[in-house]
Parts: sequence; structure tokens; C-alpha cells
Amino acid sequence: MSISNGQRGGDTSNRSYIDYTNKDYNSLRDALLALAREKFPDWTDHSANDPGVMLLELFAYMGDLILYYQDRIANESFLDTAVERSSVINLLRLIGYELRPAQPASVDLILLFKPDIETDAHIVTIDDKAEFKTTTGPGGGDPVSFRYVRQPLTIDLRQLPLIQHTDGKTYRCYKSLPVVQVDSVIEKEIVGSSDNSSGQRFRLAGTPLIIDSLEVYVDGEKWERRDTLFYSDSTSKHYVVRYDESDVAWIEFGDGKFGRIPRKGVNNITASYRTGGGVKGNIPGNTVFKVSGIGDRGSNLQLVFNPNASSGGREREDCAEAVLRGPQLFRARSRAVTVEDYEAYARDFGVAKVRARAANWNTVELYVVPAGGGKPSDTLKENLRLYFEDKRMLTTIVEVKDPVYVEVIIEGDLFIKPQYFRDSVRQRVEDAVSRLLALENVDFAQILYVSKVYEVIEAIDGVEGVIISGFERVTPPPEGLDPEPVWGVLRFDWNEIPFLSGINFKVTGGKSGR
Repeated sequence: MSISNGQRGGDTSNRSYIDYTNKDYNSLRDALLALAREKFPDWTDHSANDPGVMLLELFAYMGDLILYYQDRIANESFLDTAVERSSVINLLRLIGYELRPAQPASVDLILLFKPDIETDAHIVTIDDKAEFKTTTGPGGGDPVSFRYVRQPLTIDLRQLPLIQHTDGKTYRCYKSLPVVQVDSVIEKEIVGSSDNSSGQRFRLAGTPLIIDSLEVYVDGEKWERRDTLFYSDSTSKHYVVRYDESDVAWIEFGDGKFGRIPRKGVNNITASYRTGGGVKGNIPGNTVFKVSGIGDRGSNLQLVFNPNASSGGREREDCAEAVLRGPQLFRARSRAVTVEDYEAYARDFGVAKVRARAANWNTVELYVVPAGGGKPSDTLKENLRLYFEDKRMLTTIVEVKDPVYVEVIIEGDLFIKPQYFRDSVRQRVEDAVSRLLALENVDFAQILYVSKVYEVIEAIDGVEGVIISGFERVTPPPEGLDPEPVWGVLRFDWNEIPFLSGINFKVTGGKSGR
């Protein structure tokens, strides 16, 4: 920081001042040299070999480091400027918001059994030990495991309808078995020993935690999970779950005033839970599953597959998303009253996109797009309804509905510069248009403009020109939505999302090959 030596007395024109903009090494070095020339006019050798300059440079380097850390500390103290995940977690925790960990996918399966069932083997039992695993993962990766996590289910095979599958064979069919992505099941993990101190925290070994599956026991007695201990008293056997910057889950107990302190003991705190989550669980439709752990003594089960793609699998919440949503949830104060509150909480639950409306005086409709796109599974719908049980007003009915996907077709003539390969340029054009209308870049009631299509195409090297002749919805808009349609502008209803179903360009110019 530059300091100039002014004269004492009434003349303030040359009084000492500090230049607070001098924060890097070079500016600090220059400022110190300027001060040295003023303080020691006889010191004229300011070359790099001079010992005084060497000491001055050391102080400039030290000042550079100190000021850097001061700036970082200041930046990490405010939500708008913090970049470290740990800082964002701690700042949002002040308003009671926890960053969302990775979320598991869910899907409904179809089970096909033999048409002829033996009398003594017609009952099949499916419980939480039943595991359904894909043969391969998305993109040829590791297999993905799903489990049935509801109350045990008993199926009488003799009551199932007979259907003819696409393979030409006849089967007895059980439809819509809801399953959830589960990587591992942990039973009675010893998480720690209580020392009877306040605010004890214990780390769970498995990650990412499926929080609804967590059961914590102290001395063999099950304690209850709460979002906060603020409403717990000294006798409440409650705990909360907190996540660190690595998405590791920690169990946190009370301090004796807000939440009871676990009694002192050795290895007396245990936990059972399931882990799983991430986009790897969003598998395509008609994936075949291998099955284990069901009570099918006669091996009547022949084929298991998902007619629709699984959905809901998400990676952990990023900091930018949390910074936007945290204050919105703080405003709602754990209560969903307005449609904005319902949308904010649905996003906190883990859906990719949501639109809410009041259908009547006591019904709220939620149109949700799960992570990975597609339609929400029955499991996701049910879990989302349960999520709102303690947030909705007492008489409010929450209905979770499928989004309305509207197909869009783009056609035209594409002109390629003669020195570019036409197939390569066309592929880049189609990729750019697909990204423009990708799910993450569109929303409910989106307005699409053909000018944006021109913009992304003309920005690609090798494109000499383009004429868009077709830019339209496959299905007509609802009555009254667009009374005076304008070519090049596509409008969608409040619960509609545009979906690019086709790109067709007639290519002129360029050269063959890639």
C-alpha cells in the first residue's frame, strides 16, 4: 500500500495517504520503492542485485500473500461472493438450508411370469430384500441396482392377467412394481460412542445417503430425525443430519436444551440406511433386469423390464443453484402457501423443473419434470406428495401430474462453404440446435424464436447461410393461447414444455467426407 510522506503543518496538499488498491506483488514493490526514494534519497541503486531491494521484494511478496488471504476471507463471508462449497454450506446453514445430496432414481417395473403356475408355487413375496439389477449401466458402465422399499408385497400369480409379449410368448403380467435406485444396504453400522457431551456429531461411512431410509438407534432405541432441533426440548430423542463439502452425512444430536444428549456408552449409537443416487440411475426404457432375493420358489419369473425410462437421479446440488434457492425457502419458513412456495420446495425435493397452480380453492396441481427428463414415476409422485404433508395447509390437496411435452420440428436449407466437409458441419449444426432446445435450456410456457435458431447456426464455422422453412409445433396450441400467431414465434401453455423431435436440413455446398 503506497504511503507518501507529507509535510507537517497547515499544508495538506502533500499529506501522507494510503493507496488501498495496491494489493499485488508488483504494485506493492513499486510503492515500497517510491517510499524508499522519498525516505532515503541517497539510496540510488535499485537494481535486483541490491540487498535492500531483495528485502523490499520479500516484504512485497509477504504483503501480496496476506492481502490475498484477506480478500478471500472477505469473499467467503458473503453468499454472493463465496466460491468454496464449505463456505456456501455454512452460510446457508445459518438460515436453516442444507445443500441437497445426490438423489436416487426411481422406476416402475413390469414382471412377467410363466403362464402355467403350479398349485404349490403360486404365491410370490417381494420385500426390501428384493434386488433388481441391470445387466449393464448407462453407456456400457457398471450395472445399476434397484430395490423394492415399500411394505412387503404378496402376489397370487393365479390372479394375474395373461398377456402376449412382443417376443410372441404368453405371460402372466404384474404391472407397476415401484423400485428405487439403491447402491448398498447398511445394517446396524456402529457410528460411535456417546461421551454425554453436547452437540455430538458422528459420521456415516456410506455415501450418498438416501435420507428417508436412515434409522438411528441409541442403546437399541430408535430416535427420530428432525430438520432442526429448534423445536425440540431437553427430553426429545431427536437428531438432525448435516452434510459436509464432500457430501458425507453426519448425525448431530442435541445439547441438552434443544434435543436430548445420548446417554454415555461404548459403541451405543448405530445406524441402518441405504445409499444411492446420481444420474447413473436414469436408465433408458425397456432395460432388462436380473432379479434376486424374491420368494419365487418355482422360478416362475421369466422377464423383468421397465417400459419407461427411470428418472429422478440427480447429482449433488451445486453451489450456484443453492445460492438462488436457499433464500426462497427461508422466505417460505417451512410452509407452502403460494404457488411459488410449492415450486421452491419441489425443486428442493429434487425435481428438475416444476410448475404449480391452484386448480381450485383447496387443490394444488404440480406438473413436474424429473431429473433426466421424461415423466415422473409413481414412486416419485408418491414421495413428493408425502414430502408436502408437513408443509401444506391442512385442507390442501396436492396432485402431482405429468408435464405436457410438445414436439417441435425444425426444417430448412443449409449452405456450406466449399472448403468444409458437409457432413461434419451438418452434424455440428444439428448438435447446436439440439442443445438450444435441450431440457436444461427450456422451461414451462417457453417462447421459442426462430431468430435464436439462426443465431446458433450462423455461429458455426463452415456455415455460409441457412434458410429456416419449417419451425412449428407438431400439435396445435390450445385454443386461445395464440390468437394471432406470428411465423417464427412458438408459444406454449403454462404446463407445456417444448421438445425437439426432428431436425431436417437440406444441405448444399461443402465437400464430401468428414
